[in-house]
Amino acid sequence: MGAVTALILKHTRSEYAPMAVIAAGVVILMITLSALTDVIVAFEEIVDKTNLSRELFSSLLKIIGIGYLTEYSVSICNDLECASIGKKIALAGKITIFLTALPIIMSLVGSIAALVS
Repeated sequence: MGAVTALILKHTRSEYAPMAVIAAGVVILMITLSALTDVIVAFEEIVDKTNLSRELFSSLLKIIGIGYLTEYSVSICNDLECASIGKKIALAGKITIFLTALPIIMSLVGSIAALVS
């Protein structure tokens, strides 16, 4: 419905089309976030059953969240014909994901070093 509304507005009242795109995106995001609680509960069960570190679990969830929010933001920029801003957001997201993954990488390197020695 959001895409059809934006398409209609693009031809009749073009100044309102970007707002329709953003509104539809926000509604979709809100619906999707409500389902995300089930995923978090499932990850919690995995952590409890495997005795993984809560910090690593937290980092993993942050990485997933950053990835999704980055992709969502880039899509909005592309919809609003601001691809250059979207590319910069994508780069910032990738750097942020790498920095957030450092504790996981360090833990993995530590585990491998312990196994080797």
